[in-house]
Amino acid sequence: MTLFKPTLLLNRIVVFKDGETAFDASFHMGVNIIRGHNSSGKTTVLDFIAYTLGAEYIPWKQEALLCDYSVAEVSLNGNPVTFRREVNDKPMNPLYIFWGSMDVALSAPFSSWEVFGFRRSSSRLSFTQAILQALDLPEAQGDGASNLTMHQFLRVLYADQPSLHSPIFRNDSFDSA
Repeated sequence: MTLFKPTLLLNRIVVFKDGETAFDASFHMGVNIIRGHNSSGKTTVLDFIAYTLGAEYIPWKQEALLCDYSVAEVSLNGNPVTFRREVNDKPMNPLYIFWGSMDVALSAPFSSWEVFGFRRSSSRLSFTQAILQALDLPEAQGDGASNLTMHQFLRVLYADQPSLHSPIFRNDSFDSA
């Protein structure tokens, strides 16, 4: 299979609770299907994926909020990178990035992870900027000269699909379509 740039691939996601693995799934190139009975956690898995990759305003189920953090290994233009995000219902949590595989990241000291906030500051990149730089993408600006965020990119790719009539984009109060 040919790898086109920019390419972001999800390789694996692990969710932790009290230092133990609560969920662990690996993914492969191409179509991956998450299946299960009603109320078995399929939407919660999608919520963890979206959140760990940088989405905001996840409608967490109470069981999901019992977890501590999630870790995802992605390939950015073929290079393994690991993301970690604390699970809670607070807005704009930072993203911790380890510039290597999950196996190495999970055994590395936490000081070797870089922390990136949801928003940029005068002295710090946001996690969206760090990811876009790793993908060799220029920053993209939306209406009013605000920069697009990973949350906005993911809104295009991910929408909760509870019925055939659900919209493609998730509604967010802080920005317009």
